[in-house]
Amino acid sequence: MTAPGGDIAAIARHASEARVQQILTELVRVPSPLTDLREREPLLRAFIDTAVAPRLGPLGTARLRRDPMGNLLAEFGAGPGRHLLLVTNAMNQPQADMDNAYAGDVRDGAAFGIDGPVVLGKGASEQKAVLAAVLHAFEVVAAMGRSVAGRVSLLCCVSGESGSHEAIACAMAHFGLSADMALIGGADMKLSLGNRGRADIAVTVTGAPCHSSRPERGANAITGAQAVLAALAAGHAPPPPHPQLGPATLTVTGLRSGPVSSHTVQDRVEITLDRRLLPGETPEAAFAAVAALLAPLDGMPDPVSGLPLGVTAELGPAMHPSLIAADSALARTLARSFRDTLGRPVEMIHATNAFDQGYLNLHGIPAATWGPGESRFAHTASDLASVRTVTAAARVYADLMLRDGAEV
Repeated sequence: MTAPGGDIAAIARHASEARVQQILTELVRVPSPLTDLREREPLLRAFIDTAVAPRLGPLGTARLRRDPMGNLLAEFGAGPGRHLLLVTNAMNQPQADMDNAYAGDVRDGAAFGIDGPVVLGKGASEQKAVLAAVLHAFEVVAAMGRSVAGRVSLLCCVSGESGSHEAIACAMAHFGLSADMALIGGADMKLSLGNRGRADIAVTVTGAPCHSSRPERGANAITGAQAVLAALAAGHAPPPPHPQLGPATLTVTGLRSGPVSSHTVQDRVEITLDRRLLPGETPEAAFAAVAALLAPLDGMPDPVSGLPLGVTAELGPAMHPSLIAADSALARTLARSFRDTLGRPVEMIHATNAFDQGYLNLHGIPAATWGPGESRFAHTASDLASVRTVTAAARVYADLMLRDGAEV
């Protein structure tokens, strides 16, 4: 079923760049950074409490619920049609070297190669662009005097940059979430059909410290770390590359030793591994393969002293791989709304990054990423979003909310 006659034009009339600019500016001005507390950072719950939930209550038909982590679920409609789940996120990158991270500065986008105004601020290019578009889409539907078709749920998670499914898993368990399809915030108005997953693996090599003039009295953890890296290079056997998603890589992303002292044989080396996962792989199985490869090294003798070196491995935060077909109901639904609303076809891609769509797909909810973020400015000192692009995305979201998806 297509949207009733005139809806596309009505959506365009009610969608407002000025209103989007206001929402985006206000969102950016409320800090919601990734910190050492990760999803338990109080600023994340405060952001949802002050910047997101109050915008949904006045819409009248929203049913708002919270889970123990602070994730917010807003539910609209109760019809028998399609249930669309829109997943957004509160957490963005820390301020880092961005001086105006929370100012919400509005500038001419020409300096950045963008038509029209842009809003600068941490998270603008990612999480807050998507939030602004979705929030304005609900406003557009309300201004039209319409109700959503079927059911539409908005989930705003306290996650976003931590690289973990913990928040989405909590929400799904607490709310008993199910849906016919889900869209998670993406970038560049491109529909990402799939991505590799990832598993962080922490390897710890332990030894015994001593003065570096007498290495025979200690056990050098750096020597053990060299053996670990050699074993991984020689023995790691990933599956064949995926035709769209590429290889299942294993990359060293961190290396730290201690004690921090001069002329001292090191007694501890911490190695961080990033293992990218292909469809069909699980974080647990990928970790088990790495752990089995390293197990024979535990207790190996230091070549100078003969003292034993310890080697242990631990699975850290992980995300599942994701893949949907270009002709799936979700992809066709988004492509139809994009084409009818904006007058051009949506570009479909496969991404290299991992996010929560893999977890949703694993649990029976077809999911993909799409949204108005600006990927080239993400994680930079020029973190920004295009007001015109966010407004265009809001129009597409509004169209999705008003169609039941019975035919695509």
